[in-house]
Amino acid sequence: MQPSNLPQDAVPSPPATRGGVRVPNEVDADLVRRMSSGDEGAFTTFYDRFAPGLFSMIYAILHDSKESEDVLQEAFVQMWKRTATYDATRSSLFTWAVMIARHKAIDRLRSRQRQTRLSEAVANETDPFAVSAPSDRADNALVRTNERERVRAALSQIGEAQREAIDLAFFGGLTQTQISERLGAPLGTVKARIRRGLLALREVLGGVAS
Repeated sequence: MQPSNLPQDAVPSPPATRGGVRVPNEVDADLVRRMSSGDEGAFTTFYDRFAPGLFSMIYAILHDSKESEDVLQEAFVQMWKRTATYDATRSSLFTWAVMIARHKAIDRLRSRQRQTRLSEAVANETDPFAVSAPSDRADNALVRTNERERVRAALSQIGEAQREAIDLAFFGGLTQTQISERLGAPLGTVKARIRRGLLALREVLGGVAS
């Protein structure tokens, strides 16, 4: 699927209100009722109606067709499971779908950036907290997918203590001090675990550790 403009029927019209409360769109309300009852035909209608527009929005965030397709599917699975949480008096069905899809896309982007940061730290053997901000590496993230995946797989082959420290630093987003507090370990120990972990990852990946 390639990026496309929003289809006309996926663009929400200004919501009608009554006494300051949003009046539900009857077509959307019926579609949601059918989906909530497990009607797969209704879900297919919902998917066909909104998928093109949602894909365009996701692609604008990720700039990668394959990842955008994956995120789109994840978003629709979540919508199917959470149909009962939709409140027609608070937002249109399209707005609700956009919020879920956007959240999924941003989560994927942040995950990609964290993995890129880790792979760069392994390759350069630098202090992970001195690496440039993930947003500065957005272009690199698109061309280093294979490297990120290799690093992620290699994590399972290093010591548990080192893996835990690296996981908290790169995927948990914690500072070295926060990791020290979380693990109940001295700050110096945490720093040593991260550095030894990076060296171990380099060795697993075939790099030359110093």
